[in-house]
Amino acid sequence: MQFTTVLIASFAALAMAIPTKDSSDKATPTKLPEPEFSILPIETPKDAPLIDLWQDEDFLGFKFTGFSTAGTCENLHGTGFNNNVSSGKSRPGFRCTVWNKKDCFGPAFSFNEQGIDDLPSWIDNKASSWKCVKN
Repeated sequence: MQFTTVLIASFAALAMAIPTKDSSDKATPTKLPEPEFSILPIETPKDAPLIDLWQDEDFLGFKFTGFSTAGTCENLHGTGFNNNVSSGKSRPGFRCTVWNKKDCFGPAFSFNEQGIDDLPSWIDNKASSWKCVKN
């Protein structure tokens, strides 16, 4: 019985110690932070990775990752991949084309993100330039 009395007295003292909300207190609205992602398409930044090219078929051997702005022609001269490409893939949302001459001139072959695991013989190991555009 004494325990019950002490327990009730303790809860009563605790209840009186809990602060009550003053009616003069106004809630300050808080702004939620902006999300760090967007579901809207984002423009491709300058010099984004757009294409992967491999020296061997089936996406094997040394790999070249080409950085550029979408729609800009790039030459392979000086990369170790000029006339040395057998398979390739574009980045998601892009279609890439390789040409057998510099400055995106001459016969060309295009592929998407699924890529081409073995370039046709007329362009295999003959690519000299590339360009990627948005799908």
